[in-house]
Amino acid sequence: MITGQLGRAFQLAEKHKLDVNTILELTKIIAKEVNGTQKIEDKILLQMIQILENNKTLLREAT
Repeated sequence: MITGQLGRAFQLAEKHKLDVNTILELTKIIAKEVNGTQKIEDKILLQMIQILENNKTLLREAT
């Protein structure tokens, strides 16, 4: 049975073409470092994913 957090990680990984483990690790780090609600942690996670996507784009353009 897939938990909610794992299911969400799979959805985000598929949508943003990232590794599921990356999403799970980011989620753990954010939960550990941020003392906020789940909604705030989700917003931070989405911002971090956006940063990763921007970095991938910049690296593609640079090579």
